Amino acid sequence: MIDYVIEKIDEIEEIDRIYVVVNDMFFEDFRVWAERSPVSKPVVIVNDGSTRDENRLGAVADISFVIEKEGIDDDLLVVGGDNLFDFGLQEFASFFAEKGTSAGLHVCDDPQLVKKFSTVELDPPGRIVFFEEKPQRARSNLVAICLYLFEGTSLPLVKQYLEGGGNRDAPGHYIQWLYKQIPVHGKVLKGSWYDIGDEKTYREADRLFSGPRGQSEE
Repeated sequence: MIDYVIEKIDEIEEIDRIYVVVNDMFFEDFRVWAERSPVSKPVVIVNDGSTRDENRLGAVADISFVIEKEGIDDDLLVVGGDNLFDFGLQEFASFFAEKGTSAGLHVCDDPQLVKKFSTVELDPPGRIVFFEEKPQRARSNLVAICLYLFEGTSLPLVKQYLEGGGNRDAPGHYIQWLYKQIPVHGKVLKGSWYDIGDEKTYREADRLFSGPRGQSEE
Protein backbone atom coordinates (compact mmCIF):
# COMPACT_ATOMS: atom_id res chain seq x y z
CA MET A 1 0.00 0.00 0.00
CA ILE A 2 2.68 2.50 0.93
CA ASP A 3 4.50 1.88 -2.37
CA TYR A 4 1.36 2.91 -4.26
CA VAL A 5 1.00 6.09 -2.20
CA ILE A 6 4.67 7.04 -2.40
CA GLU A 7 4.78 6.55 -6.16
CA LYS A 8 1.75 8.82 -6.62
CA ILE A 9 3.39 11.50 -4.46
CA ASP A 10 6.66 11.15 -6.36
CA GLU A 11 4.87 12.14 -9.59
CA ILE A 12 4.16 15.66 -8.25
CA GLU A 13 6.81 17.95 -9.69
CA GLU A 14 6.68 20.43 -6.81
CA ILE A 15 7.39 17.84 -4.10
CA ASP A 16 11.03 17.90 -2.98
CA ARG A 17 10.92 15.57 0.04
CA ILE A 18 8.65 12.85 1.43
CA TYR A 19 8.22 12.24 5.16
CA VAL A 20 6.78 8.97 6.44
CA VAL A 21 5.71 9.02 10.10
CA VAL A 22 6.00 5.65 11.86
CA ASN A 23 6.01 4.32 15.41
CA ASP A 24 9.06 3.13 17.29
CA MET A 25 8.21 -0.56 16.88
CA PHE A 26 8.45 -0.52 13.07
CA PHE A 27 10.92 2.33 12.59
CA GLU A 28 13.79 0.07 11.56
CA ASP A 29 11.62 -1.85 9.08
CA PHE A 30 10.55 1.36 7.38
CA ARG A 31 14.11 2.68 7.37
CA VAL A 32 15.24 -0.40 5.43
CA TRP A 33 12.24 -0.05 3.11
CA ALA A 34 13.09 3.61 2.40
CA GLU A 35 16.66 2.72 1.45
CA ARG A 36 15.29 0.41 -1.24
CA SER A 37 12.55 2.74 -2.45
CA PRO A 38 12.84 3.43 -6.20
CA VAL A 39 11.20 6.88 -6.07
CA SER A 40 13.21 9.90 -7.15
CA LYS A 41 12.45 12.12 -4.13
CA PRO A 42 14.27 11.70 -0.79
CA VAL A 43 12.21 9.66 1.69
CA VAL A 44 12.69 10.53 5.37
CA ILE A 45 11.36 8.12 8.01
CA VAL A 46 10.28 9.98 11.14
CA ASN A 47 9.92 8.07 14.42
CA ASP A 48 7.18 9.61 16.56
CA GLY A 49 8.35 7.58 19.57
CA SER A 50 5.08 5.75 20.20
CA THR A 51 5.29 2.11 21.27
CA ARG A 52 1.65 1.06 21.74
CA ASP A 53 -1.90 2.32 21.21
CA GLU A 54 -1.98 3.85 24.69
CA ASN A 55 0.81 6.36 23.92
CA ARG A 56 0.27 6.96 20.20
CA LEU A 57 0.20 10.62 19.27
CA GLY A 58 -2.71 10.53 16.81
CA ALA A 59 -2.67 11.57 13.16
CA VAL A 60 -3.08 15.33 13.65
CA ALA A 61 -0.52 15.36 16.46
CA ASP A 62 1.84 13.44 14.17
CA ILE A 63 1.48 16.18 11.54
CA SER A 64 2.35 18.78 14.16
CA PHE A 65 5.27 16.62 15.38
CA VAL A 66 6.81 16.40 11.90
CA ILE A 67 6.31 20.11 11.20
CA GLU A 68 8.21 21.01 14.36
CA LYS A 69 10.85 18.27 14.28
CA GLU A 70 11.77 18.84 10.63
CA GLY A 71 11.31 22.61 10.68
CA ILE A 72 8.77 22.58 7.84
CA ASP A 73 7.52 26.01 6.81
CA ASP A 74 6.75 25.29 3.15
CA ASP A 75 3.54 24.07 1.53
CA LEU A 76 2.72 20.62 2.87
CA LEU A 77 0.91 17.66 1.30
CA VAL A 78 -0.65 15.24 3.80
CA VAL A 79 -1.77 11.78 2.67
CA GLY A 80 -3.29 9.27 5.09
CA GLY A 81 -1.38 5.99 5.11
CA ASP A 82 -4.61 3.97 4.90
CA ASN A 83 -5.54 5.57 1.56
CA LEU A 84 -5.37 3.52 -1.60
CA PHE A 85 -6.22 5.13 -4.94
CA ASP A 86 -5.42 4.86 -8.64
CA PHE A 87 -5.66 8.50 -9.73
CA GLY A 88 -2.70 10.84 -10.12
CA LEU A 89 -2.10 13.76 -7.78
CA GLN A 90 -0.68 16.38 -10.15
CA GLU A 91 -4.21 17.63 -10.90
CA PHE A 92 -4.77 18.12 -7.19
CA ALA A 93 -1.46 19.98 -6.89
CA SER A 94 -2.45 22.27 -9.77
CA PHE A 95 -5.81 22.94 -8.11
CA PHE A 96 -3.98 23.89 -4.91
CA ALA A 97 -1.67 26.25 -6.83
CA GLU A 98 -4.76 28.11 -8.02
CA LYS A 99 -6.99 27.94 -4.93
CA GLY A 100 -4.72 27.58 -1.89
CA THR A 101 -5.28 25.19 1.03
CA SER A 102 -7.31 22.29 -0.36
CA ALA A 103 -8.87 18.94 0.51
CA GLY A 104 -9.18 15.98 -1.83
CA LEU A 105 -12.77 14.75 -2.11
CA HIS A 106 -14.46 11.66 -3.50
CA VAL A 107 -18.07 10.81 -4.33
CA CYS A 108 -19.44 8.13 -2.00
CA ASP A 109 -22.88 6.86 -2.98
CA ASP A 110 -23.34 4.65 0.09
CA PRO A 111 -24.98 6.77 2.86
CA GLN A 112 -23.79 4.32 5.51
CA LEU A 113 -20.17 4.66 4.40
CA VAL A 114 -20.44 8.46 4.43
CA LYS A 115 -21.14 8.20 8.15
CA LYS A 116 -17.73 6.55 8.60
CA PHE A 117 -15.95 9.38 6.79
CA SER A 118 -17.26 12.93 6.47
CA THR A 119 -19.80 14.98 4.60
CA VAL A 120 -18.67 18.04 2.64
CA GLU A 121 -20.50 20.82 0.81
CA LEU A 122 -18.92 23.26 -1.66
CA ASP A 123 -19.98 26.62 -3.02
CA PRO A 124 -19.81 27.19 -6.82
CA PRO A 125 -16.14 28.31 -6.78
CA GLY A 126 -15.26 25.11 -4.90
CA ARG A 127 -14.77 26.52 -1.39
CA ILE A 128 -15.83 24.28 1.50
CA VAL A 129 -18.88 25.78 3.21
CA PHE A 130 -19.77 22.76 5.33
CA PHE A 131 -17.68 19.91 6.70
CA GLU A 132 -18.69 17.36 9.31
CA GLU A 133 -16.55 14.41 10.36
CA LYS A 134 -18.45 11.13 10.88
CA PRO A 135 -21.94 12.65 10.53
CA GLN A 136 -25.06 11.00 11.91
CA ARG A 137 -26.99 12.20 8.84
CA ALA A 138 -25.09 12.92 5.63
CA ARG A 139 -25.89 16.23 3.93
CA SER A 140 -24.03 15.29 0.74
CA ASN A 141 -22.26 12.36 -0.88
CA LEU A 142 -18.90 14.13 -0.98
CA VAL A 143 -16.35 12.84 1.53
CA ALA A 144 -12.82 13.97 2.36
CA ILE A 145 -10.24 11.24 1.71
CA CYS A 146 -7.40 12.33 4.04
CA LEU A 147 -5.59 14.05 1.19
CA TYR A 148 -4.78 17.65 2.02
CA LEU A 149 -2.51 20.41 0.74
CA PHE A 150 -1.74 23.16 3.25
CA GLU A 151 -0.12 26.48 2.48
CA GLY A 152 3.07 26.99 4.45
CA THR A 153 1.65 30.11 6.07
CA SER A 154 -1.21 28.05 7.54
CA LEU A 155 0.95 25.40 9.26
CA PRO A 156 1.04 27.19 12.67
CA LEU A 157 -2.72 26.64 12.82
CA VAL A 158 -2.15 22.92 13.45
CA LYS A 159 -0.46 23.69 16.77
CA GLN A 160 -3.11 26.29 17.60
CA TYR A 161 -5.85 23.72 16.98
CA LEU A 162 -4.20 21.13 19.24
CA GLU A 163 -3.48 23.63 22.00
CA GLY A 164 -7.15 24.57 21.90
CA GLY A 165 -8.14 21.00 22.71
CA GLY A 166 -8.82 19.76 19.18
CA ASN A 167 -9.09 16.05 18.38
CA ARG A 168 -5.53 14.73 18.07
CA ASP A 169 -6.32 11.84 15.77
CA ALA A 170 -8.79 11.99 12.86
CA PRO A 171 -7.58 14.74 10.47
CA GLY A 172 -11.16 15.38 9.38
CA HIS A 173 -11.81 17.03 12.73
CA TYR A 174 -8.98 19.45 11.98
CA ILE A 175 -10.46 20.35 8.57
CA GLN A 176 -13.88 20.76 10.23
CA TRP A 177 -12.22 23.43 12.40
CA LEU A 178 -9.88 24.86 9.76
CA TYR A 179 -12.44 25.81 7.11
CA LYS A 180 -13.98 28.21 9.63
CA GLN A 181 -10.58 29.91 10.14
CA ILE A 182 -9.28 30.24 6.57
CA PRO A 183 -10.60 29.47 3.06
CA VAL A 184 -10.32 25.74 2.30
CA HIS A 185 -11.26 24.48 -1.15
CA GLY A 186 -12.30 20.98 -2.19
CA LYS A 187 -11.27 19.10 -5.32
CA VAL A 188 -13.37 16.11 -6.39
CA LEU A 189 -11.02 13.38 -7.63
CA LYS A 190 -12.26 10.66 -9.96
CA GLY A 191 -11.07 7.08 -9.91
CA SER A 192 -10.89 4.20 -7.45
CA TRP A 193 -10.33 5.07 -3.78
CA TYR A 194 -10.37 2.92 -0.66
CA ASP A 195 -9.97 3.71 3.01
CA ILE A 196 -8.51 0.45 4.29
CA GLY A 197 -10.28 0.27 7.63
CA ASP A 198 -11.52 -3.30 7.78
CA GLU A 199 -10.80 -6.73 6.33
CA LYS A 200 -13.63 -6.56 3.78
CA THR A 201 -12.34 -3.30 2.29
CA TYR A 202 -8.79 -4.59 2.35
CA ARG A 203 -9.70 -7.74 0.42
CA GLU A 204 -11.70 -5.78 -2.16
CA ALA A 205 -8.81 -3.35 -2.68
CA ASP A 206 -6.36 -6.22 -2.89
CA ARG A 207 -8.47 -7.81 -5.63
CA LEU A 208 -8.54 -4.61 -7.67
CA PHE A 209 -4.94 -3.55 -7.16
CA SER A 210 -3.21 -6.91 -7.41
CA GLY A 211 -2.44 -6.44 -11.11
CA PRO A 212 0.44 -4.38 -12.56
CA ARG A 213 1.48 -1.48 -10.32
CA GLY A 214 -0.85 1.49 -10.68
CA GLN A 215 -3.52 -0.38 -12.70
CA SER A 216 -6.70 -1.72 -11.18
CA GLU A 217 -8.96 -4.16 -12.95
CA GLU A 218 -11.61 -1.51 -13.47
